[in-house]
Amino acid sequence: KTAAPGDYSGSIEVTGDGDTESVPIKLTVHSFTLPDARTLHVTNWYAPGNIAKAHKVDGYSEAYWKWLEVWARFMADHRQDTILTHILELITGKDDGKGNVTFDFANFDRFVELFRKAGVIGIIEGGHLAGRNGPWEAPDFRGFYPHIKMPDGSARPEPQVNVTSEEYRHFLSMFLPALQKHLEDKGWLDQYVQHLTDEPIPQNAESYKKAAGYIREYAPKLKIIDASMCDQIAGAIDIWVPQPPEFESKIEFFREREKAGDKVWFYTCLSPKEKYMNRFIDYPLLDVRLLHWVNFKYDLPGYLHWGFNWWQGDHPFEDLEPNWGGDNYLPPGDSHICYPGKTGPLSSIRLEAMRDGIEDYEMLRLLEKQDPKLARQICDSIVRSLTDYTLDPEAFRQARARLVNALEEE
Repeated sequence: KTAAPGDYSGSIEVTGDGDTESVPIKLTVHSFTLPDARTLHVTNWYAPGNIAKAHKVDGYSEAYWKWLEVWARFMADHRQDTILTHILELITGKDDGKGNVTFDFANFDRFVELFRKAGVIGIIEGGHLAGRNGPWEAPDFRGFYPHIKMPDGSARPEPQVNVTSEEYRHFLSMFLPALQKHLEDKGWLDQYVQHLTDEPIPQNAESYKKAAGYIREYAPKLKIIDASMCDQIAGAIDIWVPQPPEFESKIEFFREREKAGDKVWFYTCLSPKEKYMNRFIDYPLLDVRLLHWVNFKYDLPGYLHWGFNWWQGDHPFEDLEPNWGGDNYLPPGDSHICYPGKTGPLSSIRLEAMRDGIEDYEMLRLLEKQDPKLARQICDSIVRSLTDYTLDPEAFRQARARLVNALEEE
């Protein structure tokens, strides 16, 4: 950021197989900078176990924490500002023998402070409290518990109960107030959002609403976020994260939710496909970058993807369409957008394109403050709708040049 604006020239030497070639380079430094503060919330869900396995360390050992710092800096360098925080792994409990539980937040605090120091300075995304209880259409969800010890040091068995059961409600009546108070004490409450369960659908909407009611009752200051497009849970969720086709087909509903005070992000995963953008390996690379032009066009302040480093098995560079069970093969690259390396994570060209898109978003926001009509005009010239957008690199480069030039003229 301290580089003086202007044109620079130099060369890069590339050596391989005993030969060296010199490549001339010209670089232009423009006269504006991107703000340190992020206005686009970006989360890629990460797999703690894969980090531990990649570096041959035990989870949450001292060696693991050191490696986690490396990964956290990598995420920050790629402008990820939101981190999925596996609260039921990081927060532990102690039962007094009478069913009353107190909670230890030491690892939770260490985790949050580690990522904040690394530059992931946006939202603390509290991990899911519940999950599917059998088939996808099961009417109730199963409640999750942290590791809880009995007075003698033994592990308390985890009950297999529905999230709406009285037993799980009793647990939440202890856990949620303790969590909310701790967040308040640390000054993190305004940055915290809580997942309940992933992708509720009409068949389990009533279960979701009842469980959300427990959060409202025991921790009313927590905001609830989930990947969902089920309009039947309106009022039970604060931050909606639909997929593009559902957002498109229900746009009036989501705009009404925004008027009611809710936020709306969007997410992609193994879907959507066909004409919609996504970040699969066999899609045009420009698709990945334009996802964040979608954020700007539709005023969606957040983006979520589940597959940061969720590779399967021992061959993440080769097994890019893993079998997720039952011959359910994921689209190429959906499970991970980075790779394990000896000194930390290795990026992909898709992740670099994603960072470029996030920076484009921030530039569009900067121009919007100065000339909102021009910012919208530039964006609309490239992304006309969720399924109508340019894949011509030259047209895209010309539009981005207009954006850069407009910012330099201000």
